[in-house]
Amino acid sequence: MKEKTLKFVLLISILTSTLVSNACTIFMANDGQNVWVGNNEDENFSTKYRMWYYPANKESFGYMIWTELSIGKLFYGLMYKNPQGGLNEYGLFMDYTAIDDTPVTNDPNKKNRKKELVHDILKSCKTVEEAIRYASKYNLIRLKEAQLFIADANGDYVTIHGGYIIRKTENNFALTNYCINNGHREACYRRDVATNCLNSTNTFQLDDIKNILQKSAQKQPQTLVTNFSMAVDLKSSTIHLYYNNDFTTEKTINLKAELQKGKQHKDLVDYFPKDISGLVEKKFESSGINAAIALYKDLKETAPGQYNFKNNSVINLTIKWIDNGKVKEAITLLETLKEFDSNKTEIYTWLGVAYRKDNNLNESAKNFAEALEQSPNDYLATLWGKQENQKVIFKLNDFEGAEQVSLMGEFTQWKKNAIKMTKENGVWTCEATMPKGENIYKFRVNNDNLTDKINMMYVGTGPDMYSKIYVW
Repeated sequence: MKEKTLKFVLLISILTSTLVSNACTIFMANDGQNVWVGNNEDENFSTKYRMWYYPANKESFGYMIWTELSIGKLFYGLMYKNPQGGLNEYGLFMDYTAIDDTPVTNDPNKKNRKKELVHDILKSCKTVEEAIRYASKYNLIRLKEAQLFIADANGDYVTIHGGYIIRKTENNFALTNYCINNGHREACYRRDVATNCLNSTNTFQLDDIKNILQKSAQKQPQTLVTNFSMAVDLKSSTIHLYYNNDFTTEKTINLKAELQKGKQHKDLVDYFPKDISGLVEKKFESSGINAAIALYKDLKETAPGQYNFKNNSVINLTIKWIDNGKVKEAITLLETLKEFDSNKTEIYTWLGVAYRKDNNLNESAKNFAEALEQSPNDYLATLWGKQENQKVIFKLNDFEGAEQVSLMGEFTQWKKNAIKMTKENGVWTCEATMPKGENIYKFRVNNDNLTDKINMMYVGTGPDMYSKIYVW
């Protein structure tokens, strides 16, 4: 079955897969008192980043930038000279979103600017108005495949491209990867969900910004994912930083305090506890499951702040084991995780899947029942634990800003008979009758074909990545 499935996937991949080549979401949230910028930086999941800090001097305001991390000699050259964004001590924020190649303006009375803008504007400008005056001196010939979003502590903002400058029209605003000069003709679920959230809130606190970031983030399994997120309080020049879609672990960066430490840089990964799953997997491969569990328990007791035990990385490791035939080992590790966190619905759900794969129907039913008792509306618990007569229920609170969502797979002949999902109270729902055994699927969200952001059982890579489910 697996070999047949993969061959079929390859055959239809060109027809069914849309790889979103541009990513990132930026939004402004201004309630008249609080001024926030939210920022999801989306890239390949393997991309690394660095933060750079530059205190004020006679020629420059104090500021910081963030860049991709490049290997080798280019590290200090190309990446430093081409920051993704930055923030200065006066609360002036800058960041890019990629777009398709769009014509730029070439005014013969202006100088052509080949150098990027972020460093110079952060050094010399306090407000959006000042930033516009600076940028307007040049033909921004290099800025043709990206839009530069600039916001200040007063609540003003602007989107700058080599061919246009779009000023603030309303207090709250969301920008993604489409040319803003064309009136947003393209459907974008990330922009729409951010806009919906912004329009439904009268005051903005940190939790509101985190909520929008989470809802508009791109998650694995997906080629492009949100590598890090920022909730930026522009009035205090404070960044609340989140890494790899983990909103349980926050790093707060007060820019003014960091600048007092002098010129410095720090890799993004070093702000956060280390991922424990790689160590567990390595120990398992070398010494077996008991040694891996012993290592996990030891580090949880002796180094709880050094390693991240809050996110789902170890659970995701067990999912991989379930899919690769290491079911008993997955069960053993999941039972250990349950000892430490008996309230985590995901643990019971994946125990239900693992026991079912191991043909232990009683234990499977018990764990699914526990998951649904803890969280009756939990998507994963419903997806895996409420299967009856080969009927699978899909209930998604993701994509709430999308115009339309449908479910497709081999069981629908992909797009031909895709099942339209209906939205009730912000939740997309449908029921699908699926063949017994292994099934692959995707969601069609507006015009994008996306994997399931919650179900971490998947197959393939890149545009040929598909979500997977076992039907009993």
